[in-house]
Amino acid sequence: MPIASVEFEEEAESLIRDFVLNDLHLAVYDPGLFRRPRVPVVSFDVELLEVSDDSEKLILTVAGPVVLKTEKGLWENHLRLTVPVERQQESLRIGDVAEVRAVYIVETDEVLGTCKETAALANV
Repeated sequence: MPIASVEFEEEAESLIRDFVLNDLHLAVYDPGLFRRPRVPVVSFDVELLEVSDDSEKLILTVAGPVVLKTEKGLWENHLRLTVPVERQQESLRIGDVAEVRAVYIVETDEVLGTCKETAALANV
């Protein structure tokens, strides 16, 4: 399946959505806390942004709004992921999970449109 096809994009987005909803350990970022416990993911609206293709694996960059279920209620933020993906015959699968990078994009100034990245992965 060519990486420039609609089928590839749909399969990649579905694979990553399922990975985020079921397997990725996300947390709510709080700069005052050292520990970020895993919280359940309610939804993730993924959009494929970039595909880097080298001979061994694909690196996909995706982003979109994510909703987490916290003790204080639902928490929404904008998640950006970089995920290694491997071709397995005619389908795709998540590569080495240790290579996954996940950050929240947080707007710091609405007028200027400035943003910062904050940690998204749980560490406990």
